[in-house]
Amino acid sequence: MDLQEFNSLALDDRAEAVWRQGTFLGATAQKGYVLSLYGMGGFFCELWYCPASNEIKLALGFTDTSLLEPYLEDIELPGI
Repeated sequence: MDLQEFNSLALDDRAEAVWRQGTFLGATAQKGYVLSLYGMGGFFCELWYCPASNEIKLALGFTDTSLLEPYLEDIELPGI
């Protein structure tokens, strides 16, 4: 599945695709949401989970590496 096909899916179908095909890369918190980053092969996906409603509110597929910045501070590279 490529990014265009992924983004054309309904929210529930995007979330299901992430759970089936994605590789978890990291998580962060922002504005009351838990954001989880997944690698999807040729693109990334960020799932926005709302703990208050126990729902996925957004599944954003992207290739822009600047959107990875919130996750970089939690990555540890031993010996560097």
